[in-house]
Amino acid sequence: MAMDRKIEKSKRPLWQWGLIAVLVSGAGFYLYQLLADASIRTYRVPQEQLIVSTVQFGAFEDLIPIRGTIQPFESVFLDAVIGGSVDEVFIEEGAFVEAGQPLVQLSNTATRLQAAQADAGTTEQLNFLNNLTTGFEYQKLNTERQIIDTEYRITTLERQKRRFERLVDDSLISEEEYEAIIDELAYQNKVHENLKARQIVEDRERESRLTQIATQIEMLEENLEISQTSFESLLVRAPISGQLTSFPVEIGESKQTGQRLGQIDVVDQYKIVAQIDEYYVSRVAPEQTATFSLAGQEFDARVIKVYPEITEGTFEVDLIFLGYTPDNIRRGQTLQMELTLGSPVESLLLPLGGFIQDTGGNWVFVLGEDEQFAYRRDIRVGRRNNRYVEVREGLQQGERVITSSYSQMEDMERIQLTQ
Repeated sequence: MAMDRKIEKSKRPLWQWGLIAVLVSGAGFYLYQLLADASIRTYRVPQEQLIVSTVQFGAFEDLIPIRGTIQPFESVFLDAVIGGSVDEVFIEEGAFVEAGQPLVQLSNTATRLQAAQADAGTTEQLNFLNNLTTGFEYQKLNTERQIIDTEYRITTLERQKRRFERLVDDSLISEEEYEAIIDELAYQNKVHENLKARQIVEDRERESRLTQIATQIEMLEENLEISQTSFESLLVRAPISGQLTSFPVEIGESKQTGQRLGQIDVVDQYKIVAQIDEYYVSRVAPEQTATFSLAGQEFDARVIKVYPEITEGTFEVDLIFLGYTPDNIRRGQTLQMELTLGSPVESLLLPLGGFIQDTGGNWVFVLGEDEQFAYRRDIRVGRRNNRYVEVREGLQQGERVITSSYSQMEDMERIQLTQ
């Protein structure tokens, strides 16, 4: 009887163990990649719904688009200096007027009465001051006459004194008569000194009072002129020559003091008034230039004034035409313009798109080499115009960037482009 033989199990070859290890490692790595990939927030979107642009190196033209409105270079508003009812209208809206030409006659009974009362009161005060001036002149003449009389009396007495000196020595007149002449002469000399002193005081006082009176007369005459002017202002005249572009006035209607009556424009000169976003308020300055197209022609304009006041997120600038002024332009016509803020500078450029409103230029989605995925990347941008934004950091020339809107993918880390 044959005995059973123990069969030994053969060992697995080393190459098989190595193959198993490789397979297990690959499966683990694949599983890890699968799990890691699943953890990335990914937004899938058809490629045709996106705009992809290439980062390029070139000259950055510091331009911004602005919209300007044609306005007369000079306009003057007509306001009612004195309110009243409209009696007569001498001109129609839209007509051309000359400086000083009557436009409308207003009537105001109260103003007419006040002007008459003011004239009467002012005239009375002027007459009183003129009488004072005349009185001072009479006083001056009276003092001078007294001095003349005294000097004449002194001359006569001195002559008598010399004659009496000889007569008293010959005892032809008494000592008493001689002494009377001497006393009278001394008295007249004192009177003369007193009159001279009084004349000095009167002259000083008269000069001071006459200066005051002259000032008062000047003020009264100005008041009288103002009163007459206020009355005359009821007849509204054109302050400048130009076109009466606004004149809503009808006979019989009442106009309040300060109410707008119309507007006169100087139509042979125009300017452009533009509203610009407050973002550029520190970068816009006089002498900068702008270009625009009109009727197939290119024109230039220059900034002449920047208004610093910001209203509803914009500020205002005035521009004038350089060189040739377009034909047939009209007040209120709008122009699309490009304002140059600085000289061209060579730098990295990224085409402007909807992404700039969503990210503020702080980050973008950059396509990988396979262009199947785009990854979020932080960047830093500089100036921008209506076509490009200047890239300072984060991108390189030739890289491809999604520049369309990110409104549906702001919280994503990766974009997958599908067919």
